[in-house]
Amino acid sequence: MSRTLKVCLLAASCTGATVSLPAVAQTVSEEIVVTARKREESVQDVPIAISVIGAQQIKDMKLANVDDIAGILPNVVNSGGGQGGDTFAIRGLSTTSNNPGFETGIGMYIDEVYIGRQFAFVTPIFDLQRIEVLRGPQGTLFGRNTIGGAISLTTLAPSDTFEASAQVSAGEYDLIEGGFRLSGPIGGNGFRASLSAQIRERDGFLKDFATGADYNGQSSLNTRASFVFEPSETVRIRAAVDYYEDDNADSMMDIRGGALAAADPYPVSKRRIGTNFKSFGSRESLGGMVRVDADLGWTNLVSISALRRHETRGLLDQDFSVADISFTGRTEKQEQFSQEIRLQSPASASFTYVVGAYYFHEELDSITTANLGADVLGSPETAFTTADVNSDSWALFGNVEMDISERLAIGGGLRYTAENKDLDFAQTLSPGAFLLPLLGIAIEVPALRNSTDEGEWSGNAYINYKPTEDILAYASYSRGYKAGGFNATVIGTTPSDLSFAAEFVDSYEIGLKTSWMNDRVRLNIAAFHIDYADKQEQSLVGTTFIVNNAASADSDGFEIELFAAPTDHLTIMGGIGYTDAKYGTYLGCSVDGEGDPVACSGNRLQNAPRWTVSLAGRYEQPISDNLTGFLGGDISYRDGAYVSSLNNPNYLHEKRTIVNAQVGIEGAKGRWRLTFWGKNIFDNDASELSFDFLGTDYTMLVAPRTLGVELGFSF
Repeated sequence: MSRTLKVCLLAASCTGATVSLPAVAQTVSEEIVVTARKREESVQDVPIAISVIGAQQIKDMKLANVDDIAGILPNVVNSGGGQGGDTFAIRGLSTTSNNPGFETGIGMYIDEVYIGRQFAFVTPIFDLQRIEVLRGPQGTLFGRNTIGGAISLTTLAPSDTFEASAQVSAGEYDLIEGGFRLSGPIGGNGFRASLSAQIRERDGFLKDFATGADYNGQSSLNTRASFVFEPSETVRIRAAVDYYEDDNADSMMDIRGGALAAADPYPVSKRRIGTNFKSFGSRESLGGMVRVDADLGWTNLVSISALRRHETRGLLDQDFSVADISFTGRTEKQEQFSQEIRLQSPASASFTYVVGAYYFHEELDSITTANLGADVLGSPETAFTTADVNSDSWALFGNVEMDISERLAIGGGLRYTAENKDLDFAQTLSPGAFLLPLLGIAIEVPALRNSTDEGEWSGNAYINYKPTEDILAYASYSRGYKAGGFNATVIGTTPSDLSFAAEFVDSYEIGLKTSWMNDRVRLNIAAFHIDYADKQEQSLVGTTFIVNNAASADSDGFEIELFAAPTDHLTIMGGIGYTDAKYGTYLGCSVDGEGDPVACSGNRLQNAPRWTVSLAGRYEQPISDNLTGFLGGDISYRDGAYVSSLNNPNYLHEKRTIVNAQVGIEGAKGRWRLTFWGKNIFDNDASELSFDFLGTDYTMLVAPRTLGVELGFSF
């Protein structure tokens, strides 16, 4: 393969905390190729702060879901919450509303196809060639809703020769996991195919002493079929279809104190709760894509067409107790179609370009249920909110780079995005309901329609300087844009307009990428300043939160990432991230006990820890001609961060230090491998998330220590 990922990246159990994470477990000088700029190029030549995690590293680290990468990469974190509730933050920017009409500010892409729903961030890691995490706005080539960055997943393509692999794992909490992959040519004539599947079953970490259920577990099925056809030397067609389903309630919390403390006799550390009914949650996703690459001689043509469908269902005991106080539920059905077509120059030219057009259509239907139970006033009351959002977005974009000299290059690009959204909204109450409107939780809202129509520019400009072949210095400016949306969930006040406008980011970055000692050492540094304008935030109106353009904010910080291979058997990785993210102006973020507005100006942004630090290593030693032993481990530290913009110290994403380890043996040429692994081996029980609801404090702890074993084969 000409300049595809020339190596599967680092056969090591590292934290992923390096910009390039080179795969030097085999050959330290091998190049890592990425597609962060829509073309294949060395990660050390890309003027973007980017981290890469490869297939071998995913396997070694036992990364299970996309959200597992958070915390092991500098300035990349997430807060737990399960299906649709997980919130990623990059350099302090996050999206913190469980609202179907509120889109994430960090883009998720699978094979360059944008995934339009936030619950994609808890998608299992499966059949991947690599993960690229791009920090900062990516508005030129990736477009809308990437003001914080982009997470790009590249799946494994069918191979030129027959390959087969399988693995099975077992561990604590009755973990059973298995998967396989078959790949190779079929019938000649340039046709290749692959088929892969994975199942995962694990009991939940949180036990319900009242219903016998367990929560925050895993039960999933993942499959993918991929095809490549090369009808000529200049045309390559790739098609893929994937299906995913899971069935588990993974957003359950534990009572920590307050009004309902007596209903839960177990301390939080015991991970036991009691509820009055069995909560449930499920997700289903089906998608397909077709990509065509054609060498036209004077340029290269790329076309990517994709169709996807997502569906989620859930019903949760919102008070997390045996009392009948409140439950919430939601069903979401989403369909999307996207088409991108672009022309791009050969990467080796002194003047390179990418120009293209993009179209995205989305239909989202949601039903949200909010209930006050019989234990509140003796008679239950329920609000039913229906919200259907239809979106059409198109864009024209281009990016160019020109060599001024052998060492100096300049580049930049622009993107214009036009977007139209329509919301059909209605809210009804159960017969006789009076407490819901009295408390300002929900009111009757007759059917209404809101629309938004936006047209915005985003772009970037940069300068690169290479004093030597092993050093790249760059400075860049980028502007990002996050689409406006709607308050498409339960509301407690009469709406005049349910929409909110777009959000904007201006980012300034300088960076240095270096390679030393014949590529045995790679040290990359980036520093940034980010200005947020018209920031979309939740503000408390009555007793419910409404999203509006309420705030401005700034974020300053840096990342330092290191890789070293002092010997052919030892690899060491490390990373440090620092973020100082604060609101500039944010008035009316909440109300006090007298009903007066509270300002959050000057407070720290939500889910924005100052420090993230990680260190990892792996040692391999041949035991005989056909047997190799290995030992790996990683340690990561994440500073504490506030759950809300109020910066209440009682509600934190608590600081934590997590240690993981692996030890095992491997047969000749990696034909088989036996690994004993441990996650969070010192059983850190920091609070991942905490909040107050109706006078009761709730928390969710980080996943406890788990130990297991995995056996894998490849042919």
